[in-house]
This record gives sequence, structure tokens and C-alpha cells, in this order.
Amino acid sequence: MCTVPDAIEADLLRRCREWLMSDHPALFTDEARPEKLFVCPGRFYVALQIKGLFARPEILLPRAIDAILHDSLGPAYVFESWGLINALPGAAEQHWHRDGGVLFPSHPLEAMLPATAITVAVPLVDLNEKTGTTGFALGSHRSNEHVESPDYEPYVSLGSAMLWDYRVFHKGMPNRSAAARPFLYATFCREWWMDTGNHEDQVRLMACATAVEAMDAGMRKRLARAILTE
Repeated sequence: MCTVPDAIEADLLRRCREWLMSDHPALFTDEARPEKLFVCPGRFYVALQIKGLFARPEILLPRAIDAILHDSLGPAYVFESWGLINALPGAAEQHWHRDGGVLFPSHPLEAMLPATAITVAVPLVDLNEKTGTTGFALGSHRSNEHVESPDYEPYVSLGSAMLWDYRVFHKGMPNRSAAARPFLYATFCREWWMDTGNHEDQVRLMACATAVEAMDAGMRKRLARAILTE
């Protein structure tokens, strides 16, 4: 797991948050909707259409993050999902979980294998003692064990990103503030791997066809799995 400070301009992320709050207010309430997948009370995932601000490469795939993904997953890595995770005010501590990525769960060599997928989370607010963060069990991608309490809870400022091996045990920590704690959330993976354990009945990656056509060939290839929309 690592944090990347100043990965994206903070003002751009403020604009993203303001646009979401203005145009998609339901994403900041506990209202049940088909597109919202609640992972626990007060905390849900939803796919976002890649268009407008979200189609800008400095938001969709900043250079510093691209460099880490290139080295960790190989040059042909692709998007598997992209959307928003939101922890609403009062959201309690989440359960320990892995996002997935374990290829051989009972084989001792599993702990020696490199990553098949990496999660990238970009908070749209500062992470601090009130808003909370994500708690990690460091090194847990190399074992099937995790500590009782997180041994790393990174508090980062707006503009930073967090990345972790898909196999790392982690959990969302409580949101003790009066405001929501939204994250832009993405899964990147090796070109031959696919997530079959999460969001099976949900759209995971969708993009505006016009926005994709305007991208360079490299980005279009990374978005090859996207459902194209108008």
C-alpha cells in the first residue's frame, strides 16, 4: 500500500466534488437506488460515467499513478472499474476485507506472487480524524492474517491518492464528521485478469463514446472493457 501526495490538483478535485453534489445529489444520501451498491450501512459504491472532467487524463490516470501501475502490473494494464465510493456522515467502521486478486488461495506460493490488480482511491475531501480514512493491515497481501486493528490509517490532504494491492486486508474507518467522505475509486489489473467476485450485477466501467474517441490510443486501449454510452 502507498500514498501519492499531490497526484492531482486539489482545485480539480473540488470541482469534481461540487459537480457531483450539484448534478447527482442522490450520491450524497442513503437513498437506495439500483445503481448504488451498499457495502455496509452508510457506505456504497456506484460506477460513474467517464466524461467531462472525469475524462481528463490528469484525473482519470495521473502520471505518477500510471508509473506505479506500469511497474506493478506491466505495461498492458487496463481499467477494470471506475466510480465513486462514499461514506456518509455517521458511517460506522467497516469489516475487514480483501478486494480480491487471490489466484491460488490454498497454495503457499500465492504469497510470493506479484499483484494481479491494484485499487486506486482518490479522496474528494481531506482525510483526517473527523472525516476518517481507510485502515490497512500492512503486509497482509503476503499472508492470510490481519491485525485486530489497522496498523496504518493514512490521513492525506485533498489531491493525494492511495493505492493498494488487491489482496491487502483493509476497511473503511468511521466518518465522524457532518459531511460525506467521497472517493474516486478505480481498479486496474493485468490484461488477462478479470474481477469475478465484486459487483457482479453492477456496471463497473462505463464511458461516454465521444469522450473515449477524443482520447489517445493508449488510453482507449486501457478502457477497452468500458461499456460505451451516449
